Amino acid sequence: MRKQTEHAEKLERMYSLKNGRVQGTGRWAKFPLFWFHLFMSYKCTRRCEYCYAFNQVGDEDPLEMDEKTFSRLLEWIPEVWKVNNIKVNSVIFLGGEPLLRTDRIRKVMDSVFERTDGMQASVYTNGDLVDSVDWADLEDIQYMITNAADTPIQELSRRMKVIGDRSNVIGQTVVATLDDYNLERLLELSRFGVENGYRLRYQRDMFRGSDPAYRARLLKRYHELCDLLEECILRGYDVKTTFLLDFLIPEWEIESSPYGCGRRLVTVHPDGTVTSCIREHSHISGTIFEPDPLKAIQCSLYYYDVSEPDIPGECRQCEFKTVCQGGCPHDKLLLSGTRAGKSVLCEIHREIIPRLRHLRQLRRERVSSGCA
Repeated sequence: MRKQTEHAEKLERMYSLKNGRVQGTGRWAKFPLFWFHLFMSYKCTRRCEYCYAFNQVGDEDPLEMDEKTFSRLLEWIPEVWKVNNIKVNSVIFLGGEPLLRTDRIRKVMDSVFERTDGMQASVYTNGDLVDSVDWADLEDIQYMITNAADTPIQELSRRMKVIGDRSNVIGQTVVATLDDYNLERLLELSRFGVENGYRLRYQRDMFRGSDPAYRARLLKRYHELCDLLEECILRGYDVKTTFLLDFLIPEWEIESSPYGCGRRLVTVHPDGTVTSCIREHSHISGTIFEPDPLKAIQCSLYYYDVSEPDIPGECRQCEFKTVCQGGCPHDKLLLSGTRAGKSVLCEIHREIIPRLRHLRQLRRERVSSGCA
């Protein structure tokens, strides 16, 4: 059970505050509508070939945030919160390997809870350092997202148990980029995650997005995964579909886009520059030193919304438009050089989104009938 710290209690109170700040409705009341993605360091214990950070910045950029920039970050996050008018905000620590500097994670969260109403917090880790970190530094982290990478499942299981035993998290997620190795073991990895109560999150290797053979394998495995998860639901397991595949939110049925890219999402790099896309580390839109804390975040290039004028009319008529929203702008820019047009994964997602929705409906029916 999560330890009820002063900060945890403040966070829980935040959800019910009547302060006029924008908040999701119904089941989305605790869903973050603003995201801070913090890359305070690119230093890492690994060098994965599909890492979107190193594929863009390489070894020439500053690998770790200096003290001046870090001090400014501690001021800047609350400044953004003050003017963004969003109630539920999320801070995600990425890298590099964020567990290399847990002292800085603690300082960020102390600043957040001192100067705001509180924020959700997650750490995205490869798990290499779980045996040696100071877990007291991570007391305010609610969610740990462990990248399976090429870690054997037995070792992955041990690491996630360590996290469960020593941390203060309320949820864990197994995440994997689907290179050849993880495509091959996708079902085994998924079975492990579901049977241990972990969320699953998978994303394609975007640097192979135009390879027809890879796309065919990906679609086949996605279908096999849905078959497995349907079986797991019928056996009584709790299967979540939010962000399960390619960052999609299949249960989103509201016209306005749930994806904050370009508007309600900011990625901060070690040198203090910012972008409006979690996977974009080269198209800089500003810095945390600018006087207007929201100006640098706004970037129409990454607006992820089906209502944008360069999204085809057929997308606006599609039954899956609230989920797909015309496709990820970053992927389109990467693979075609333009953000215009349909999603680069349109054919795949047209087949998979209805299956993901079916999983959610099946889960709801099982719960309502008392079978889960």
